[in-house]
Amino acid sequence: MFSYRSNYSEQVSPQLRWITESQLEELHSATIEVLERTGVRVEHPESLQLLREAGCIVRGETAFIPSWLVEESIRSAPKKVTLANRLGQRVMSLEKNRTYFGPGSDLPFNLDLYTGERRKSVLEDIENSAVIVDYLDNYDFMMSNAIASDVPEEQADLLHFEAMLLNTIKPIIFTALSEDNTYKVIKMAASAIGGYDNLKQFPTIALYSEPISPLVHTYQGIEKMFICLEHGVPVIYTPGVLAGGTCPVSKAGTIVQMNAESLSGLVIAQLKYKGSPVIIGGGATPMDMKTTATLYGSPDAQMNFCAMTALSQYYGIPNFIDGGCSNSPIPDAQAGMEAFMGLLMSQLSGANLVHDVGYLAGGTTGSAAFLVMCDEFISAARYIGSGTTINEETLSVDLIDKVGPRGQYVSEDNTMENFKKEIWMPELFNRFMVWEQWQKEGEKSFHDRAVEKAQKILSDYKPVTVNDNVRNSIKNVIKGV
Repeated sequence: MFSYRSNYSEQVSPQLRWITESQLEELHSATIEVLERTGVRVEHPESLQLLREAGCIVRGETAFIPSWLVEESIRSAPKKVTLANRLGQRVMSLEKNRTYFGPGSDLPFNLDLYTGERRKSVLEDIENSAVIVDYLDNYDFMMSNAIASDVPEEQADLLHFEAMLLNTIKPIIFTALSEDNTYKVIKMAASAIGGYDNLKQFPTIALYSEPISPLVHTYQGIEKMFICLEHGVPVIYTPGVLAGGTCPVSKAGTIVQMNAESLSGLVIAQLKYKGSPVIIGGGATPMDMKTTATLYGSPDAQMNFCAMTALSQYYGIPNFIDGGCSNSPIPDAQAGMEAFMGLLMSQLSGANLVHDVGYLAGGTTGSAAFLVMCDEFISAARYIGSGTTINEETLSVDLIDKVGPRGQYVSEDNTMENFKKEIWMPELFNRFMVWEQWQKEGEKSFHDRAVEKAQKILSDYKPVTVNDNVRNSIKNVIKGV
């Protein structure tokens, strides 16, 4: 019955193409115009000297970067950046259309998993988040997901990193308070992977550092980037903006300014260490003009991220965006809608690193239960992103002929062999056929089930940790020994 067809693709996964090639060219051209005409403020003397020697006009602390230098830096930047887990397995390949999900950092509040109370975040919240992320299959990397209020401020970033390192084997994206603490984080990571050479070959960590919008590169932001690149540690160097506050309110203007900030950071990195692994993108959130809130889960933000992803693919450079977050203060219907919208759009557009998954209240509140809920959302987004397989087997013509009119498929071997891949199977969603069955099972909501699962993970699951020598080495680094 079937014959081979010319020019036939067996499967095309769904794609979200947000802007055209011509629009990408316009965004790039406008970015170059900003870098050449307006320039960027660089509060780092060595970087200013590198820019001047490379052919940039420098007036005071402002550098005007020519188009040819930007193009040259884009060409020298790696098109693929790989991250490994603590076991030395290279598990994340950041390149076009490979999407990975993880939480964010720096949440000052947390919804207590046992009381539901909103309280200040503590170190245990980071430990618990790391255990949950380690357990759940759909999370690929870890960020601290909290700012611990119960530790000394000058050591907070180091203790955050220790809490993550000891409770998950997954790659870690970290922030650092200072240049010295950046060195210490690298030293701890190297200790856990067997030395600096192993860390360079199997980078288990990546730094998250930012320019300050609009158009400022701080001394500390660049210095921390240089320290990491010296040790082969990838750097996410991306702005976080408020459209209408720290960048233009228009979506295109937001993207142009953010792109100028990211690309000028990329130029500085390539001038210091040619071929260094730098990831671009950023948090392109609008500001609510009624409340001044950062609109993490809004449609506008997701539209920006789709355009920014297309732009990073245009350059062939990995990107870092937000997704799976909400402005709702609790894990309610709004939170579910906003989180899933961002996760699905990120998956279909082919973004690389999607962070801030599980954020509530506009990036101020964490929730272990919502992390678990978002794990199911990611599963659904990836399932949709895998597309529909249409081939001789799945068309099922012979099966339909075998069963015939008035037949049934439940007892067919084909059904038993294929239903798990043909029907999305969530763990926690309510799928009772009758109301009475739901009542019999305790009338539990999706959130109720997520709370129970998070509590069970923390009660029963023990992640692979480090040996005592590594543990002691990490503690000595924190102590400054």
